[in-house]
Amino acid sequence: MKYENLSKQIIQAVGGKNNISSVVHCATRLRFTLKDENKANDDEVKAIKDVLSLVKSGGQYQLVLGNNVDLVYEKLVKVANIQPNQGKSEKKDERSIFDKIIGSITGSIAPVVPLLAGCGMGKVLLLVLTLLGILTKESQTYVILSFIFDTGFYFMPAFIGFSAAKIFGANQYLGAFLALVTVHPEWVALVSAGEPVKFLGVGVSLVKYSGTLVPALLSVWIMSYIERFVKKIVPAMIKVFAEPLLIAIVSVPLALIVVGPIGDFISNLVADGSMFIYNNGGFIAIPILAMVYPWLVSIGIHKALSPVSISLVAERGFDPIIRVVALCSNMAQAAASLAVSFKTKNKELKSLAFSSSMTAFLGGITEPAMYGVNLKLKKPMYASMIGGAAAGLFAGIVKLKAFIYVTPGLLSLAMWISEDENFIILAIITLIISTVVTFIATWIIGFEDPITDKENNNVKSSKSINVSENHVKLVSPLKGELVKLENVQDETFASGIMGKGIAVKPEEGKVYAPCDGIVSATFKSGHAIGLTTKNHVEILIHVGIDTVSLEGKYFHSFVEKEQHIKQGDLLIEFDLERIQEAGFDTTTILIITNSDDYLDVIPVNKEKINKSEDILAII
Repeated sequence: MKYENLSKQIIQAVGGKNNISSVVHCATRLRFTLKDENKANDDEVKAIKDVLSLVKSGGQYQLVLGNNVDLVYEKLVKVANIQPNQGKSEKKDERSIFDKIIGSITGSIAPVVPLLAGCGMGKVLLLVLTLLGILTKESQTYVILSFIFDTGFYFMPAFIGFSAAKIFGANQYLGAFLALVTVHPEWVALVSAGEPVKFLGVGVSLVKYSGTLVPALLSVWIMSYIERFVKKIVPAMIKVFAEPLLIAIVSVPLALIVVGPIGDFISNLVADGSMFIYNNGGFIAIPILAMVYPWLVSIGIHKALSPVSISLVAERGFDPIIRVVALCSNMAQAAASLAVSFKTKNKELKSLAFSSSMTAFLGGITEPAMYGVNLKLKKPMYASMIGGAAAGLFAGIVKLKAFIYVTPGLLSLAMWISEDENFIILAIITLIISTVVTFIATWIIGFEDPITDKENNNVKSSKSINVSENHVKLVSPLKGELVKLENVQDETFASGIMGKGIAVKPEEGKVYAPCDGIVSATFKSGHAIGLTTKNHVEILIHVGIDTVSLEGKYFHSFVEKEQHIKQGDLLIEFDLERIQEAGFDTTTILIITNSDDYLDVIPVNKEKINKSEDILAII
């Protein structure tokens, strides 16, 4: 029930199910491709309790949810009735070429990554069992486990083809079929034989496609255009068999003769380029990448590096760059969050920071630590860059290698071992350097510790709000009786979907500015107003419940949009008695619509309040 309600909130916030072109998920994010991003309500998305952060990058609308994203995804696609090939927008795609490429890569790879990670860890487990002498390579148990875990990588083109077809709006089963042809036993035999192969007199390059992803991506992309053309020309009465037949006859030879070899060339070019950088300047490139990697994660384009890592592991047998950088960065994020948990006096932050750091340390999942702690406090993020760079410098000098594509963490340390080489000690040293340097840097640089209940005169139960100069304080926009937000007779406000805040039952019909700022939104009905402070706090003052239906009757606004205001300026005047006589609840809500950007929004604990008395603190 929890995930169903959360799914409904998310669907509504992104503009409704009809605005969703496609949605996939990775380890911690829902990645939407929306038909019209302008229909999504960013503030409403950020206000959803379980959404850690909103990231718009690579043409995708990404909601960071944490470790339970798969459960949310399963419920969301059911609630929204999203089909595998839910229609692509007819609206012209106005994204830049870069955004289209990044969006296609990340959208195609993200659903496959958990499978690859699982199979990768399976291979590591098998290696450990053989090294310990528990299994031998000759045993049937070993053979069965080996081909089980190899399947994920050998048939990777099929998984990528299936996933990519969804992104490109093509038939997913045709996408998988096209990729499977490239790993068909007959084709594998032709490649192994090495004899020249021709199709209709045209030479076919003998390329080994098992374990590759770029050829599948490109082939399915081309196939999507072929499919659209075929659908236009095939009569309805024979489309059941004619469409897939024609698509296969055109797409498969084209993939084997042209597109596949091009994709293979690109893969090798990227792998060779990566190895050149690694061999000639890894001790410089790796610390630089480790320093900026957290920011790539924060904007959601780190998955675009996955093809490089996957290709290196598949073709070279190891990845000496991307997984190494991820290790340095992941441990730095974990250490920064851990330092915050030790240093802060805020109990809520202490608990959040510690649990988030453990998630990052153990599983390498850094989004909770990054979005919940480090980015919000800012300075720990800078400290993590220092620690990541220091660890990256060491890893580059000793030429650390990962042998499995999996997220680096304590639970995946076996990824640094192969049958011929063992880098686990160097990986642990890298991990320690990243952790220690980041922890010390965070401790020295410090951060603005949010106020706590006991340390600041019991803020939440005081009759006034005492905050530091760097925190934002709002005064009451009107006089009346205070009402907790959860007690407001409107589910939208009471649930906290719109943001945190407080409400007032007014004793007079005047609304005054609670702070200096600018009018960011006005309404013809006059019943509400949006304000933005110089500190970028976004405020909504909403007079009454369902008063929008009065269509401006009994309301008069004294300000216009973009107008600069001072605290205490009269914003709205309304006829309190007439509105009540009309049967409307006049409870006035004061909401911080971007509450998710802050650690907390603390209301004063009083029964009544006068105009210009402290009412909210934003920290």
